[in-house]
Amino acid sequence: MKIRILLAAVAVVAAAGAGWARNARGAQGEARNEGFRAEEVTVRSGGVTLGGTLTRPAGTPKAALVLASGSGAQDRDEEVLGHRPFKAIAEYLAGKGYAVLRMDDRGVGESGGDASAMTINDYVSDISSVIGMLDSILPAGVPKGVLGHSEGGNAAVKTSLADSRCRFIVTLAAPAWPGDSVIMSQARAMATAMTGKWDGEADQRRILELVKSPLPTFTLAPTLYSELGRVFGSAAEMPQVKKQIQQQVDVLVSPAYRALVRYNPAEDMRKVAVPWLALNGDKDFQVLPENLSAIAELNPHARTRLLPGHNHLFLECHSGFPTEYSSLPGDISLETLEAIASWLDELTAGGISAPR
Repeated sequence: MKIRILLAAVAVVAAAGAGWARNARGAQGEARNEGFRAEEVTVRSGGVTLGGTLTRPAGTPKAALVLASGSGAQDRDEEVLGHRPFKAIAEYLAGKGYAVLRMDDRGVGESGGDASAMTINDYVSDISSVIGMLDSILPAGVPKGVLGHSEGGNAAVKTSLADSRCRFIVTLAAPAWPGDSVIMSQARAMATAMTGKWDGEADQRRILELVKSPLPTFTLAPTLYSELGRVFGSAAEMPQVKKQIQQQVDVLVSPAYRALVRYNPAEDMRKVAVPWLALNGDKDFQVLPENLSAIAELNPHARTRLLPGHNHLFLECHSGFPTEYSSLPGDISLETLEAIASWLDELTAGGISAPR
């Protein structure tokens, strides 16, 4: 149990990019909306072609959103264990009068490139390219913003600072703590909830310090393999465990993971000057709800809302543990969709003002 929990946060990040069987079930408690159309699009960014889907209403949209997925290589629907929250968000908001563009991450689906080599700055560059494409195909004057989930929320924050065309942001479970602190809190919360204690804190911290270090990959990889072998003990000699350790090392040394661990979003969050809706579930074990309190402290102008009984995928749940994700119905809760849509309606009805 100690070993399993020690690496739980790494496993969660790695699993986010895996391919799962499709199961389009829509919002919890809501039939799919009509009155919109979807079209396949491509966007060039940094020498890479990105594939995606633009979903939009029949008339002129009230606003347009670019969706930014969380950590790991994910498709345009942000599909995890049969849930497709981004598809549900796009179709729901299009039915409410908003255009939504969602893209496959680099190296996934119809997008070229290498997801493991991406950093959050690369992600922001891709989002800006997508905003530029929306500028070219939507009527003039349609305000544009970014909706990001988990690490994608951090990308939304950075985009609002880097691109003046981003007029608002919505973040779903955006980390407000440094990356290594988020990962430590994941493992600690899950361990104590399941067993009442966590014996692996020192080991986890040592591994993350190595990942954060300036060690080059060719030095870091064998160092991490040795460190994980020590944690696994005699089991590290078993072929299946050797394979598991190597898979964990491959994730830990990737540029994307090292950038995630090193990034501290606090200063960027303080600087956000565009309208901002921040949501979190109170049963989220991946980005703990205390992160939402941190956002409120860092940026008092952000509209924050904690959703009772919701997990990291913004599904109504029982325990909040990732182990129950596959058994939950729907793609995203109706309460989440309504919270986003009502805030956007309020924002667009009054006219989106220039950044403070």
